[in-house]
Amino acid sequence: MNRLPFLGLLFALLCLVSCRQMNDVRLLYLAEEQVEMNVDSISALLSQIEKPSQLSGEERLLYGWLNAYVHCKRKNSMTEDSLILPASDYYAFCNDTAKNLLSYQLKAWYWHWLKKHGQCMAAIDSGIALAKALQDTGRMADMLSDKAYWYVYVWKDYEKAIETFRAAIALNAKAENFFSMGIALGLNKNDSAPYYMERSIGLAMQSGDTNRIVHYLRNYAQLQAYSFDEPSGAIATIRRMEQYVVDPVQLRMGDLVKVEVFLKEGLIDSAEYYLNKEREHSEGRNRFLTEENMVAVYRALIDYTRYRTFDVLDVARYNDSVANALTAVQSTVRRKDESKETLSQANLILTVERKQAQLNLLLALLVLVLAGGGAFLYVRNRRDRLIEAEERAETLTRLLEDATKSRSEEEDGQFFRKILLQQLGMIRLVAKQPTSQNRELLRRISGITSHELPVESLLVWEDLYPIIDRIYDNFYTKMNSRFGDVLIDKEKQLCCLLCADFSTKEISVVTQQSIPTIYQRKTTIRKKLGMGEKEGIVEFMKSI
Repeated sequence: MNRLPFLGLLFALLCLVSCRQMNDVRLLYLAEEQVEMNVDSISALLSQIEKPSQLSGEERLLYGWLNAYVHCKRKNSMTEDSLILPASDYYAFCNDTAKNLLSYQLKAWYWHWLKKHGQCMAAIDSGIALAKALQDTGRMADMLSDKAYWYVYVWKDYEKAIETFRAAIALNAKAENFFSMGIALGLNKNDSAPYYMERSIGLAMQSGDTNRIVHYLRNYAQLQAYSFDEPSGAIATIRRMEQYVVDPVQLRMGDLVKVEVFLKEGLIDSAEYYLNKEREHSEGRNRFLTEENMVAVYRALIDYTRYRTFDVLDVARYNDSVANALTAVQSTVRRKDESKETLSQANLILTVERKQAQLNLLLALLVLVLAGGGAFLYVRNRRDRLIEAEERAETLTRLLEDATKSRSEEEDGQFFRKILLQQLGMIRLVAKQPTSQNRELLRRISGITSHELPVESLLVWEDLYPIIDRIYDNFYTKMNSRFGDVLIDKEKQLCCLLCADFSTKEISVVTQQSIPTIYQRKTTIRKKLGMGEKEGIVEFMKSI
C-alpha cells in the first residue's frame, strides 16, 4: 500500500508530459494553418512551443519548415534553418504538393544565405519547373522574381534579370515585379525603366500602400539622377514622395537624394541647405551606416568645392567604429553558436537520459504490475487449492463415516465403501488408533486428496470387482462381457463406482482425478456406447 502514492505521482507526471506534448503539437498545427496568411501569427505560435526537441520526427520537420518560412518572409537570416533540407525531401517523398513546391523556394533562399549560389539557382530552377508542371502561376511568378533578384544583386547580370522579371510580370503583374523590373532596366540604362517605375508607383497608389509609394518614388528619383541625368525630374519625384512621407528616416533619405542632385548640378548652396536639413531631421536619432557615410562624403565634397580641402577623419573613425562593432558582433555570434552547439549537445544528452529514466520507470512499473499480478494469482490458486483440498477431505471423511456405521446399516453401497476405504488404509487407521486417530487421519486424508499417496498402488480393483458383482447383480461381469472391448480399465472402474452410487465429487476423491476429468470420461463412455448426452450410464448398461 505504501507504493500507491509513488505510482500515482508517476502516473500524474506521465500524464503531464503527455499533455504538454499534445499542447505543443496543437500549437504547431495551428501555425501551419496560417501559412500564406499571417507570418506574425505563425511566429507567435511557434514561440509558444516549449519543447521543440521533444516533437516527433514528422512534427520536428514541420517546426523547422515553418521557422524557415517565417525567416524567408521577413527577409531574416536563414543560415540556421538547416531543417528545411530534410523537410523538403520528406514532403517530396510524401507527395505533399503544396509544401513541396514552397520548399524549393525556401531551400533556394537557405542556400543564398549560405552564399552557395550554384545550389541556390539549382533549387529555384527545380521549383520553377515543378510549378510549371502543376500550372501554379502564382508560385512560379514568385520564384521567377527571386531568381531575377539574385541576377541583379549577386551576379549583376542585368540582361538575364530583365528577361526573368518580364516572365514574372507576364504571370503576375503586381507592383513589386514592375518596380524590380524598373530597377534592373535603370541599372542597365534602358529607356523603358521610367515606364515600369511609374507602373509600380501607380499600383502602390491603387492599393493605398504608403510605404511602397515612398520607397518606389525615392528609388525612381535616384535612377533619374544617376542613370538618366534628369536632375529636375529627380527633384520633382522627391517632392511627390514628400506628400506621402510619415517616417523621418524616409524624409532624411529624400533630403540626401536632393543633395546628390544639386551636387551634380554644381549648386553647392542648395546641396548644403538640404544636407543641413537632413542633419536637423536626424537630430537625436541614429543614422544607418549607409546614411552616415553618404553624409560624410557629401560634406567632404562641399568642403573641397568651397575651400579646396577636406577632412575624412570623422568618417574614417566612424567606419572604424562600425568595423570594430561588426567584429564584436561576429565574435559574439560565433561564441553564441558555440554555446548553442554545446547546449544542444547537452540537451540531447539530457533528452536521452530523460527518455531512459522514463523507460526505466515504465519497466519498473511493469515489473511491479507483473509481480503484483503474479502474487495475486499465486494467492488465489493457493486459496482455490486449499478450498478444493478441504472439500475433498470433507468428502473422504463423509465416506469414512458412511462406511463405519453399525453392522445393521452396512448394506450395499456402505459395504462397498468400507472395502474401498480399507484398501485406501482409512479403515485400518481408524481401527488401530481408535482414540487418537484424528491427527493421523487428517494427515492421511490430506495425503490422498493432495495426490501425495497414489491411489493406483492402494486400490486393488481385482478384489473390488467381485464385490460389485455380489452386491449389484453381477454388474461388472455383465458390463465386461458386453463392453469389455470398448471401454478401458479406468472407464470400467468409473462405471463400477457409479453403480455403487458414488457422486462425482466422491469419485474424484477416491480416484485422484479432477471433476472435469470425471465428466469428460462420462462423455467418452456415452459416445462409445452410443448413448444420449443426458442418459444414465448405469441404467443404460442394466437395460441391455
